Amino acid sequence: MALPRFAVDGRLAAEPELRFGQTGTAVCRLRVVAADRRKNDHTGEWEDGDVLWLDVTAFGKLAENVCESVVKGDLVLVSGKLRTEEWQDKDSGQKRSKVSMIADSVAASLQFRQIPHGTAQRSGSRQEGLRPGAAPVQQAYGADPGAEEPPF
Repeated sequence: MALPRFAVDGRLAAEPELRFGQTGTAVCRLRVVAADRRKNDHTGEWEDGDVLWLDVTAFGKLAENVCESVVKGDLVLVSGKLRTEEWQDKDSGQKRSKVSMIADSVAASLQFRQIPHGTAQRSGSRQEGLRPGAAPVQQAYGADPGAEEPPF
């Protein structure tokens, strides 16, 4: 039986963590918090509703791209398959469980921020933060920031 896909939008509660498995596969772990926040029609004040904390894991090229593209506090949309992780607590011996997600897709939301043309960061450029050997966006795609037509 295939697991259904779900999507959640929320903020990154911590910096993405990138590691590499024994086979060299990139693994990125994200901690996403999604809160139901709405304005009270009677008081005009914002109120917090239910909160969901979700551990998300991405693999391969997606993992690398996520870690290079988003930072703590960013609003993201994550879709993937939910799974239940179970373990036994070392101290109490009780059975524990949590729901986590294996990501199929991670996207930075542009709802509250605009990414300046030719960069991937709010201020300055992330070009200096590229992993070793990675080419800047303009160089990698042959883009001319002043060109009217995209390079693809």
